[in-house]
Amino acid sequence: MSLLRIQDLAITAGDLSLVDGVTLDVNPGEVVALVGESGSGKSLTALSIMGLLTEGLERQEGQIVFDGKDLAAMPDAQLQDLRGADLAMIFQEPVSSLNPLLSVGEQVAESLIVHGRANPDTARQSAIDMLARVGIPDPTRRAQQLPTELSGGMCQRVMIAAALISQPRLLIADEPTTALDVTIQAQILALMGKLAAEAGTAILLITHDMGVVAELADRVCVMYGGRVVEQGPVTQLFATPLHPYTRMLLQTIPRLDDPPKRELFAIRGNVPSPRDWPEGCRFRNRCDRASDACRTRPELDGTTRRVACFHPAEVPA
Repeated sequence: MSLLRIQDLAITAGDLSLVDGVTLDVNPGEVVALVGESGSGKSLTALSIMGLLTEGLERQEGQIVFDGKDLAAMPDAQLQDLRGADLAMIFQEPVSSLNPLLSVGEQVAESLIVHGRANPDTARQSAIDMLARVGIPDPTRRAQQLPTELSGGMCQRVMIAAALISQPRLLIADEPTTALDVTIQAQILALMGKLAAEAGTAILLITHDMGVVAELADRVCVMYGGRVVEQGPVTQLFATPLHPYTRMLLQTIPRLDDPPKRELFAIRGNVPSPRDWPEGCRFRNRCDRASDACRTRPELDGTTRRVACFHPAEVPA
């Protein structure tokens, strides 16, 4: 049984549809990657799970079920009891997400204290240990500093430590390794993978880095224009992408066996704004396989491999 299941989620801003009919699930111990260009609705989907949509954004329909309970219908006080304990999120902007007036150690230890999992002294030591695990040097001294005294990469690691310290049952990681160098990135990915394998933590990984997806994910969910266009196991999706958009995303990745000075592939055009989304398939204006049939919305079809496309690819990439 899925630990998290999102069914037909729709999010609007006034008369604009930003997320439309998103359905996905994450099982205990599984890493599901949510990928797509900026503006595809990935972060909005994540924020809706946590009940953190900003003013002006509204969930119009759909269920967000965690451990059999609909988070979307849950009172805020009850949802607050889950945040930081069973549900944790690594936010995309760590500097603005940290409190500039509280020390790093206080913020990492906070969830343990608030949810009664440790006394202040024990929580403080656990925070120092976790800072060390995410690659922060001299963690005892760093724990006493304010976020404003740290670099952006350091703040990113503090956010990761704060999210991991309570060993949540569901971890939402929104671009968790963007500001990190490759050595620390590998350390963080290994730590997240260990959390999934040993503690059974379900992880929803939001990223544009397909290398990170290949390294960590079990399944991939591809979004475009606020909709899910393809889902499948990571090895199958990389080997035989079915949706033209997925195929183009993978073509943008440089390869070591490419000829020297080969021109990098780019998807033509830009992601349209929600006001300009075409009717039917929202990718059709950028797709080289589009036909008149694509003026009608394709439904997400399939079981293990699911794709929303009238003209899916038929040969390996």
